[in-house]
Parts: sequence; C-alpha cells; structure tokens
Amino acid sequence: MFKQYKILILLAVICIVSRLPQLLGPTLMLDGDECVVAVMAKHILTGKDFSLFFYGQAYGFSFIECLFIIPFYWVFGITTIAVKLGMLSLWTIGVLFLYQAFMLISKGNKWLPLLFTLVLICSPAWAVWSMKARGGYLTSFTLTSLLLYLLFLDRKNNISWLWSGVLCFFIYQSQPLWLPGLVPFIAYFLFKDRKAAPALLFLLPVLALFILTYCYKQRLSNFGIVRSDYTTDDLLQRITRIPSFLYSSFHGKYFFGEIQNPDLFSASFAVLFSMIVFSLPLIAVYNIITGKKGKHLFNISVTGIPVMLAYTVLAIGFQARYLLPVTAYTLIALLLLLKTVTIRRETLYATASLFIVTGIVSIITFYNFAFSPLRERSLRNVLGQLTEKGVHYAYCNDNMFTWQVIFYSNEQILCHEQKSPGRYPEYFRKVDSAFYAEAKTVYISPPIPLPKIDFPDAPTIDGYTVIIDPPKEVIAKNFPQATPR
Repeated sequence: MFKQYKILILLAVICIVSRLPQLLGPTLMLDGDECVVAVMAKHILTGKDFSLFFYGQAYGFSFIECLFIIPFYWVFGITTIAVKLGMLSLWTIGVLFLYQAFMLISKGNKWLPLLFTLVLICSPAWAVWSMKARGGYLTSFTLTSLLLYLLFLDRKNNISWLWSGVLCFFIYQSQPLWLPGLVPFIAYFLFKDRKAAPALLFLLPVLALFILTYCYKQRLSNFGIVRSDYTTDDLLQRITRIPSFLYSSFHGKYFFGEIQNPDLFSASFAVLFSMIVFSLPLIAVYNIITGKKGKHLFNISVTGIPVMLAYTVLAIGFQARYLLPVTAYTLIALLLLLKTVTIRRETLYATASLFIVTGIVSIITFYNFAFSPLRERSLRNVLGQLTEKGVHYAYCNDNMFTWQVIFYSNEQILCHEQKSPGRYPEYFRKVDSAFYAEAKTVYISPPIPLPKIDFPDAPTIDGYTVIIDPPKEVIAKNFPQATPR
C-alpha cells in the first residue's frame, strides 16, 4: 500500500513538472472563455454571484472548476497562474483515478498501468487542455476517471452504484462527450450484476438531479448555444474529415478552428496514436465475426470510439477538442485487449516508451504555444492606462476579448459585447447606462483580425485600437442597447 502511494505522488509530480514549460513560458495567458470561469470563481469567492453553469449558458457545469481555482486565488491572488494551477490540480486528480482504474483493469501487471498513465500525461492532446478552464471539460475528465474506477471495482456495493449515478449525471452536465465511452461499461456491469437494485440505485440520483437541475436552469439565459449540422449537405466531406480532426486533436496545436503545423514529435505521436484508434474497432469486429471467446469486455470498450468520431460529423467547423475523450478510452481499450493476447514484454514496453519519450519532447515544445498576439503584460498596460484616465466602461466587437478585458482589469473595466443580452447581462446594462449618461467610456479592439467598425479616427496603444468617448451614433449602430429589466 505504501508503494502505491509513492507511485501516486510520483504521478502527481510528473503532471505538474511536465506543465512547467507552459506555466513558465512567455505566452501564458487566459483566453476569453477561461476568463469567464476565472471571473465566476472570483464572484463565488467574494460573494458577488453564484452560478453552477458557465455564465450565459444552461450547460457547461463549471462549479467544480471554480472551486478548484478559489484556493489558488487565496495564495496567488486573482491571476492567470492561479487559474492554471487550479485546473492542473483538477486534471491531476483525474489522472490519478484513471491510473487506479488501469490498475483494476490489468490485474497482476503493475508496470503497464504506470506506462499507460505516463502516455496520457505526455500526450500532446492534453498539453494545453490539462490546464484550460472551459466550462466542464476537465470536470468531465476527472469525474469519468472516478466513475471508471468505481465500475472496475470487484465488489460494488449499493453506495458505489448510487455515486455512479451522481457522477454520470454531472459528467453529462459538464461535457456529455465522455458518455459514449462510459455507457457501454455501465451497461456491461449493470447487466453482469443481474439484479434490479443496482440499476435502480444508479437511476435514482440521475432522475432526482435531472428534476432539480431542470428547475434551476429555467432562470438561466441561452447566450451561448452549441449548434450542430443535422443536414446531409457535404455529408461525405464531413465524414472524410474525421482522420484530420483526430490527427489535429492528438497533436494538440489548435485553437477552435485555427490549426498550427505541429512539430515532428507532436505529429509523430498523433500519427501513431491515430493508427491505434482506427485499428481497435477493426480488431473488435474481427473478434465478433470469428466468434473469439473471452473478449467481450474489450469488444464493448471500443463501441464508444466510433460514436465519438461520428459526432464530429455534426460539428460546424473544426472542433478537435470534441475528441479529447478518445485518448483515455483508447488506452482503456488497449489495456483490455492486452489481457486477451500475448505480446512480448520487450515489444510492449519499448512501444510505450516510444510514446512517452515522443510525448515528453512534444510537451516541451508547447512552452511558447499561442495563436493570438495578445500578451498579458501589454494588455494590462493598456487597461492600466485607461483606468488611470478614469475609464471603467468599454465596448468591444469580440466576445472572447470582452472577457479578457473584464478579467485582466480585475473588473475595473466592464465590457459590453455585441450580442444582446451579453454573457453577463448585469455588465451589459451597466456599460450602456454609463455610456448614455455621458460617463467616460472606451471602444477597444485587440490587435487581431476582426470585422472593423468605422470610426472617424482610430488611435492605437500597443497595437490595440482604443477610442475614448466614441461617437454615440457609431456605438448605437453597432452595439444593441440593453433592454430594461
């Protein structure tokens, strides 16, 4: 038992040390959505506001992410590093539970779970996302790891099934993309018990929490809505893009629809891991066709992978982050496969070591990863100059940058989005009220390509377009006014 704790401590240390290149790198900065979660955590800490879900949405259970950020606010203040460390802590806990699940799966083999966990830690797919606050992605990963651990326990009592239902519900509320890989395992172990009690105990909290959450959501806005493409337009093209989605997800160097060319090590990891992903379902089909016995759990484990890949067919545009769950479920399926086949130990450990070494070098290359020219120091400098001039209200034509202004000014400058009623309507209304009451206000735009708003004069500070007291007719034309409460 003591040795097991030492391995857990070692893995936690590796999780943290492996992210130091990014944490200490020159480009560390929160994107707009991360700033929303960061502000939510601050509001909970100060008692200003409380929300279980991402501001402006009735989905994206962000409360747990906020809870993990708050202790680091106590130590580091309201800072970028505090948010990143909070998310890294949440992800690390998920990694440790996944390692425990690996141990339960590969009974009798102590080294494979460790090697597979190291592969996950060093995966470039998780280089950035292991520290990204983004409305439930890391919550789902950690809760899924805990649920997998509970499912693979040899002896599951009534309490474990009750907790499994609770975890499954919050995984759905956080990021349901993890469910296709989970549902086959849940169904398998419920069927294996052949008793009604486990199924009832699993479903009871799901139903109760659904009713409570449904009532709670009635007061939430739908500012941010995920849209999917259910048409058959370009269906073949959307199917054939799956390999490129998977490759980009595994090399990790993307931001929404923007993709960087990966370095050799990230690209190599992505290609090799993609080959494993596509081969596992084929092996399961072969097992079923040939009637191979003793492989049922492996066959079941890969059923979620095609579903997760197929989901990208519905995605509008490039959404590689939707495939984050594939990494973990592929490793689980591979562990289950290795229990049913014989492979030379040297070959197995050499292959795992190749992934680990390739991944470690790849992780280091993320030290300066960035898609935006924005840097925290320059943004804080611009916002500091504005607050010194008495500016506390702003208009911005980029929804992501809006929240960077709010967070990095420590809410000294409230920002108005272009879309009504805004992700946080209170700030939307305050900016309008101040501007039309002749309070000093600014229009600010970041040094990135955006649809331009025509102003008679557009001065810049450090590349940011900054117009103090912008013309009312231009603002009224381009920004919808807040409606009265």
